[in-house]
Amino acid sequence: MPLPPSSTLVFKVLFCALLATSVGQSVMLTTLPSMGREANLTEFHIATIMSSSAFIFAFGTNLWSKVAKRAGFKRILMVGLTGYSLGTFAFASAWMAGFSGLISGTNLFLALLISRSMQSTIMSATPPSAVGYAIAISTPETRVSAISKVTSASNVGQIIGPAYAGLLVSFGLLAPLYSIVLLTLLALTLVYFKLPDLPPLGAQKTSADLKRDEEAKTIVPYIFVAACICVFCAMAMMQQSLGFFFIDYYHFTPVDAAQQVGFAMMVSAATSLTVQFGWVQKGRISKETMITLALPLLALAYLLLFLQHSLTILYLAMALMGLGMGMAYPSLAAAATTFCAPGQQARITGLITATTAMGYIVGPPFAAFIYQINIAYPFAAASLLLAVTACMTFITLRHVKQSTNN
Repeated sequence: MPLPPSSTLVFKVLFCALLATSVGQSVMLTTLPSMGREANLTEFHIATIMSSSAFIFAFGTNLWSKVAKRAGFKRILMVGLTGYSLGTFAFASAWMAGFSGLISGTNLFLALLISRSMQSTIMSATPPSAVGYAIAISTPETRVSAISKVTSASNVGQIIGPAYAGLLVSFGLLAPLYSIVLLTLLALTLVYFKLPDLPPLGAQKTSADLKRDEEAKTIVPYIFVAACICVFCAMAMMQQSLGFFFIDYYHFTPVDAAQQVGFAMMVSAATSLTVQFGWVQKGRISKETMITLALPLLALAYLLLFLQHSLTILYLAMALMGLGMGMAYPSLAAAATTFCAPGQQARITGLITATTAMGYIVGPPFAAFIYQINIAYPFAAASLLLAVTACMTFITLRHVKQSTNN
């Protein structure tokens, strides 16, 4: 049920809220390997921080999705932004204590792990409330576009974040992180004053409605959720490894490596944003076609990263990855929320918004492990994972098409 005249404003506010957190995540991922090396932490320390916080984020996202439906999307979105601001400040302060020599080694690792985990507990309220709001005001026909309008903030953040980090990192590795606190507080203020309240969706249902929802439940949306998890697991393996790869293969300094990672992520995000604004949001191709194109393209991009021996090929691979990601997430998310029963809506929305975190639970530690064997293996593993995911998703789409025709 679309909102009246203010729907354009709503999408802009939701976009800005996710943009602030996306810039923050992009800044963190860009600088984390370099900060780890600077503080004498290992790849496994960094992977554990990323994986543990992702596990908490995934669990929290599912929980907050249900809470948002009952308590209201705006209220829970504000909770998430507040948690992000406070958590980022605590996480950056733990790094500062490490760099200044106040704590080191295991104590520093534990301080970082605890502060990041606490941040994930509250900030995980942001994505499900924003995406849930977009789904609530869209129809099945406009859902891909609605989801893309909100989640394209992630791509813009991946363009702005690395450039932002590269600019501020010259003032110190922690300067970008501390400045993110101001951005998320500005987003919180915008949501408070400009985002209209939606009535909570937790209205009571009749027994007939509940019975109908139960009968209509299907496993199909969970397959698209699993595909999303695999997409982000592959990305997590790449992001965990790329900063260290620049240091160990191309022999960049930690600061230079952070800047190179930032540029690579900008290339990927730019192509992703182009395809979202050019194709996805205008509805020029169906979600099924986008899925069919995106997954093989991602598998090819990671294969090129594995085979590359020059920065030119590496950046070409990142550009192809952006094209695939620009189509993959909104189309898979739309497929999952379209092919589910009404009674599954809240759960599927929560799972879809948690897929990024779910991918980061397994991806970083696995990448850190195989990185010790060969520094290019994480890229090969990501390519193989996406190839298998493509096959699994194609079979599901074929089954859905046959069921519809029958």
